[in-house]
Amino acid sequence: MDFLLAFAVTGLAASGGWIAWAAVRGWSRARDRRHELRLAQARASADIRRAELEAQVREAELANETYEDFVRRHPER
Repeated sequence: MDFLLAFAVTGLAASGGWIAWAAVRGWSRARDRRHELRLAQARASADIRRAELEAQVREAELANETYEDFVRRHPER
């Protein structure tokens, strides 16, 4: 039993650096993925907002063109 315990402790001590490196690497990748996901969500919401603003601008331009057309056709008003 003492031999198995000594073998396990020696194995953990010998591979502890690799285990720690793998854990840090995995945590770093997960953090990067979360960051990229947040950036993608922010980009998507910005694109949606930009499209909404462009639609409002088009609507205002159409209303202006309609008004100018009305004024051009009915100069007496």
